[in-house]
Amino acid sequence: MEILAPAGSKESFIAAIKAGADAIYVGLKDFNARKNASNLNIYDLEVLTGYAHSQNVKVYLALNILIKHEEINDAVQIIAQIYEIGVDAVIVQDLGLARIITDYFPDLQLHASTQLACHNSSGAKVLAGLGFKRVVLARELTLSEIKSITKSDKTIEYEIFAHGALCFSISGMCLFSSLIGGFSGNRGRCTQPCRRIWHSRKAAGYLFSPKDLELIDHLKKIQKTGVCSLKIEGRMRSSEYVYRAVSQYKTGQKIDDFARQKSSCLLSGRDDKLFEPEKAQCLGVKIGEFPNFKAEVGDRLRIVNPKTDHNSVFKYSGKIPDAEGFEKGNPVYLAGSKDFDEKALSKELDAIYGAYQRRDAAGAVATNRYTSLVARIWPKQEPRKEKLWFKVNDAAWLNLLDSENIIFAVNQSNLWHIPGNVTVELPPFIAERETNNYKNIDAKGYVLNNIAHFNIVPENAERIAGPFLYAWNAYAARSLKDLGVSKFFVSWEDDTLNIRRLKFPLIVNLFGKPVVTRSRMLTKEHDYGTVVSDEKDIELDQVMEGNLNVLVSKTPVMLFNAKEKLQNIGVNEFCLDLSYIKPAKKFLEELMAAYANNKNFEGSSRFNFKRGVR
Repeated sequence: MEILAPAGSKESFIAAIKAGADAIYVGLKDFNARKNASNLNIYDLEVLTGYAHSQNVKVYLALNILIKHEEINDAVQIIAQIYEIGVDAVIVQDLGLARIITDYFPDLQLHASTQLACHNSSGAKVLAGLGFKRVVLARELTLSEIKSITKSDKTIEYEIFAHGALCFSISGMCLFSSLIGGFSGNRGRCTQPCRRIWHSRKAAGYLFSPKDLELIDHLKKIQKTGVCSLKIEGRMRSSEYVYRAVSQYKTGQKIDDFARQKSSCLLSGRDDKLFEPEKAQCLGVKIGEFPNFKAEVGDRLRIVNPKTDHNSVFKYSGKIPDAEGFEKGNPVYLAGSKDFDEKALSKELDAIYGAYQRRDAAGAVATNRYTSLVARIWPKQEPRKEKLWFKVNDAAWLNLLDSENIIFAVNQSNLWHIPGNVTVELPPFIAERETNNYKNIDAKGYVLNNIAHFNIVPENAERIAGPFLYAWNAYAARSLKDLGVSKFFVSWEDDTLNIRRLKFPLIVNLFGKPVVTRSRMLTKEHDYGTVVSDEKDIELDQVMEGNLNVLVSKTPVMLFNAKEKLQNIGVNEFCLDLSYIKPAKKFLEELMAAYANNKNFEGSSRFNFKRGVR
């Protein structure tokens, strides 16, 4: 199996090669899911790809974020340049960029990012049909699920994460960071609110911070599944971490990586200690408590104050560091060894760059022929009558709603109680063993929230792209249109500037409590009720939907006062999402009065609509 290493810096790139990696994945300054890593520039990529190839190591470029419509040309220019450089593959989330690559750069191999949330065989089949050569499966799968998926379709390769940080939310479905401050995890700017302290009436601590993944003890079992690549997470981590993690999987021997405590997640059964809220899941090995600890001069140390969530990283000089902000008994962690010589990596880099002769081809520029993909696909339409949808997940709402435009959002909790004559919305996560349950649904139309759904709903059914089947640009919409989609829900986290550039049929949620995260790692035992962050005064409600733990914004999003603005740019279909609101006639009357008057409720949120999403 291929050992695929992360490189968030030039030093990490060289460390990965020295440790024996078979392939390395990297990001540039833009369009990658680790925007805050050091990353590379185009020249770095050119030099280091050439060096890697001389060592028989492959290089994959991560362009794994959602791309706004106005950014597509910049992304395509990058594709043209890396195409000339000769990277071995690109890792992509945005279906629009994937379509452009397939049509105009057919020799460039496509890998489906874990951000595309492929978690069943239906998803893998659809991605193979779209031209992807490899899919990075979701992190929270069991061994038996991985076996089922890899055996179902041999036309695509399968890669899994084997080591590194775990997001408690299913990748590609997390709006946590975006909701709090507009920094979207789907855009590579996650601020990691899940690693902070949260409070509820039942508990307090690091409620959503899991341990790190480590599958070194399961390699023989994984080798029998058909997985071709083991991926190590860590583009935000040090070159020493990369060296140690790669060495571990290359040798098959455990090596301490100075990161968090480890877990196999759900691979071989649920780990009851995946979350330990009372402990700060910090990068490092605990070596004592402040001010009593033992370390070598030159070691990198981390001190943490669990009460304030404050931490400090420093190189140990042999003296007790400044205690400001810390208390006696605060844990101290070893974050790096004095024995690791990063200066040697820098010297090696200097030699590699000094010997390199730049190629003229690296300045390649793409033409705009790709724009023909969306030219005249959606001709300008005459203004149409306003259409209002109602989305519910409780059939009790139907007794209060006088409308034919009902979307019933199904999940494992209400799957067997679907009312007739409704459009059905499928959940973004459907486990492999559950797919037949959803294939048996008979509805007049379907709202799809995952790439797998195209292989689940009837072939000739009406298909609407839901808010989690992202179309942030016309090229993504074109890709989905060719799969039968006729209308597109705007993502909850999108902003007004991007929405006005989307000249295809849109449905905008004007009201609702968006799902912030969906987690398969959290269980009923982690039901904390309403959780609050002191830092940002954010409140979230927890809901169990079957075996999925869902976090929902307690504050509703309302865009009633933006309705006329949306109508002026051509949007005439809207939705009121009542999914996480108790059915009540009085509330509905108040809501409809506010809708008629284009007024928001006091204390409601506009999410990123006005402030923008980054």
